[in-house]
Amino acid sequence: MENILSKKHYKLTFYVLVGLILLLAIVVRTFVLPQFDVNLQENFPHFAAAFLDGLVISLIITVSIGSFVFWLTPEIVKKSVMEVIEPKEIGLLLKKAVIDSRTWVYKGACGRYTKSTTLPGLAKAARQEGLGRDIRITLLNPAKDDLCDEYATYRKSLKSAGNDNLWTKNRVKEEVIATVVSALRFKHDEPLLRINIFLANHFSTFRLDISDHYVIVTKEDKEAAGLRADVGTYFYNSYIDDVRLCERQSIEVEYIGEIPNGQHLTNERLKSIISKTGILSDLQFAELDVENIIKLVNSPKDPYS
Repeated sequence: MENILSKKHYKLTFYVLVGLILLLAIVVRTFVLPQFDVNLQENFPHFAAAFLDGLVISLIITVSIGSFVFWLTPEIVKKSVMEVIEPKEIGLLLKKAVIDSRTWVYKGACGRYTKSTTLPGLAKAARQEGLGRDIRITLLNPAKDDLCDEYATYRKSLKSAGNDNLWTKNRVKEEVIATVVSALRFKHDEPLLRINIFLANHFSTFRLDISDHYVIVTKEDKEAAGLRADVGTYFYNSYIDDVRLCERQSIEVEYIGEIPNGQHLTNERLKSIISKTGILSDLQFAELDVENIIKLVNSPKDPYS
C-alpha cells in the first residue's frame, strides 16, 4: 500500500478504482440484493449506522495491526530499506531532489543527464536561494583507450543503444569531455557552485545520483527500473562511502579559467582548455570530432526526455 500511494502515477488510478468498487458495492447492496430478499431492505439511518459500525471496527483493527507490525519490525530493517522505482519516475525524482539539495554527488560514465539537467537545475536553485551547492562528479577517464572501448562495447549491447547512434570509443570520449567542459563552465560562471570533477579508471553498470534526500541508483537502459535509498538508511551511507573511496582512486581535474559560450567556444579554444587540464594528449584529442564536442557542450540533450 505504501508503495502504491508513494507513486504519483499509481495513486490516482488506485483511488479511482477503489471509489468505483465502493460505489458498485453500495448500489448492489441497496438496490439489487433487496430484489431477491425483502429482508435485506434498509432505510438510510439503518444503512448509515451499519456503515459507521463497520468503519469503527475496521479502523481499530487496522491501527492495531499497523502498530504491532511497526513495533515488531527490527530497527536494522527500517534502516536498510531500498525501494524499487519505475523508469518513468527516475527523471521526476532527480529533478525534485535538485530543487533544495545543498550537495550532489554523481558517479557514472559519461554524465549526460548531469550535463543537460542536473547542473543547470542546481545552478538555478542556488541563484534563487542565494545559497551555495557542493557538487562532486565522477566520470570515466577518457585518456584510457581500453576503458572507453570496453564501455562502448557495453553500451552497444544494450537495447537502448538503438541503430542510429552507435557507441564507439571516440563517442565515449567526446561525451565525457563535453561533461567535463560543461562542469568547468558552471564552476567558473556560477560562484555559488563548488564543483569537483574526478576521472576513474574503471566503470560500473550502475550510476549513482546522491542528493540530500536520497540516492537514486540507475542503469543505462531507459526501460530499466531504479533503486532508491533515503538519507539515514544503511544503503544511503554505504553509497556515500563507495563514492568517497572511488574518488580517492581517481584523478581530479584541475582547471581555472573561463569557458566561452556558444560560437566563442572554437576548436582552438577547446583544444587549449583540454591541453591545460591534461586529461588528454594532443594526439588523442586530434582523433576526436571537435565539432561534436562543442555541440554537446552548447546544446546538451536530456537522455530521459
